[in-house]
Amino acid sequence: MHQYKIAIDIGGTEIKAAVVDQSLNFIEYVKTPTPNNIDTFIKDKVYELVMIFQKSYQLDPLYVGISSAGVIDEQRGIVEYAGPTIPNYKGTDFQSLLEPLNAQVNVFNDVNAALLGELVFNDYGSQNIFCLTLGTGIGGAFYNKYAQLYNGERNRANEIGYLLYDRKTNKTFEQRASTTALKALMLEKGFIHQDNVPKLFELADQQDALALSILNQWCDSIAEGIAQIQIIYDPGLILIGGGVSSQGQNLLKYIIPKVECYLPEQYGHAEIQTTSTQNHAALYGAVSRF
Repeated sequence: MHQYKIAIDIGGTEIKAAVVDQSLNFIEYVKTPTPNNIDTFIKDKVYELVMIFQKSYQLDPLYVGISSAGVIDEQRGIVEYAGPTIPNYKGTDFQSLLEPLNAQVNVFNDVNAALLGELVFNDYGSQNIFCLTLGTGIGGAFYNKYAQLYNGERNRANEIGYLLYDRKTNKTFEQRASTTALKALMLEKGFIHQDNVPKLFELADQQDALALSILNQWCDSIAEGIAQIQIIYDPGLILIGGGVSSQGQNLLKYIIPKVECYLPEQYGHAEIQTTSTQNHAALYGAVSRF
């Protein structure tokens, strides 16, 4: 019998799934569009993927780690709350779903899973780490070296995308600082390459005035949110994840100088880095606790 595990990452757009070995190498990896959860259902696709992998690799015992968008009760493996991006998702019970396959199941919020995946490959010295992910929306996760992940009384801690609501624009932190917000700003400002984010950074490096203006406006919003994270959590390290984190220092140079503008004078803030584990961090994290 192979000592393989199944990792699944459920997002609003696609589901990623992998069979991984004990060293977290991918034995098989697939991507599939996320069902609309109206006509076709996420739980059925997850069951199908797990069943196929179980049979293909004769997995016994069967370990399944799931990373999912939404508010997750990680003790019971249940989706407690999900926004409108994934309809009919609240109440989805992954442990009960996979019980007929005799699976041992761990379920994590997707940002928690991404942070756990990052920690598998990086031995950060900080005792307290906050992970901020920039993508379609904005997510957060907080980790203490001794207490581990902190999810709050009702598993709703770290939902930082809802912070900083502005009555003038009718927008939250997420609606101003996510990658979705960046792309909308690019279109609004008439950026010649529309919503091509890598091209935006490329032109900003060439001192293109419009590209610099867009990036500075967007990163100012990010910096405002990071300042709130600093004040609330006082972490030793703040990690920025999500697809745009691949820009590394090219992203951080627009953000870090702006953070102090939103903090009391000489308050100081944690070291800020981008994550090193890119697209598959949540898959690694989903199976990291077996």
